Amino acid sequence: MLKQPIGGLAITFLDLETTGLSTAAGHRICEIALLRVRGSVVEYAYETLVNPQRPLDKQAAAINGLSAEMLIDAPSFAAVAASMLQITSDSVLVAHNAPFDISFLAAELRTLQLAPLRNYVIDTLSIARRLLRVPSYSLPYLADYLQLAPPSHRAMQDVRSLRGLFAFLLAQLDALNITTLGAVLRFERGLLPGDPEPSAPPIILRALHEHRRLRIVYRSRSTPNPVARTILPLALTQERRGVHLRAYCYLRQDMRSFVIDKMEQIELEN
Repeated sequence: MLKQPIGGLAITFLDLETTGLSTAAGHRICEIALLRVRGSVVEYAYETLVNPQRPLDKQAAAINGLSAEMLIDAPSFAAVAASMLQITSDSVLVAHNAPFDISFLAAELRTLQLAPLRNYVIDTLSIARRLLRVPSYSLPYLADYLQLAPPSHRAMQDVRSLRGLFAFLLAQLDALNITTLGAVLRFERGLLPGDPEPSAPPIILRALHEHRRLRIVYRSRSTPNPVARTILPLALTQERRGVHLRAYCYLRQDMRSFVIDKMEQIELEN
């Protein structure tokens, strides 16, 4: 799949609305929208409210316009999980700020004791940041800047804006001779065609290859005192400040980007 042209693959555009910003705080999905396309053909369009079985934060409700009354009779995530997995199967997932959406899906699937998603995932936020120089990279700003259908912080409208943004970004990538899924994913990690893969300590490369967790002691700008964390490495990225490791952080229960030079200890978890 990595060597195939991106335009010929099944793409599922994804957007979620949630009760708040953090799975670590127990927040959950309250709306799902999926738009599966292949080229210009829409294969599936699916949207549903989801009863999160917990209150919405006031800030979240103010943004997405949802209320407890609207969600009380909606199906639970358990009731819609099979439909979601069927639509997304064998497709590339595309989302704006994809780590946010994927972390919420991972948390919901974990609650149901279901396997995590194995799809390739493209983050339009990350690609836009590498391609464009604009004051904001939010979906509403980019949609207005590029004169796309405006999002509304309701899931399906945001998905339609996302589809337009993705088409624009693919056109920019095509001009750089980035046309395959693998090349798009490499560009998202800061790599142009012909660029070598970022180097990293062998223990990190092993963890990436074997899909194993690492225990690290990490020193960051926000936490100058080193903090022990367990992470699941996902990819190496080339950034202006050096090589970073994109990983799922079990301490924060979220995707994080770690500067390799700030890892003071690294051990494979048994």
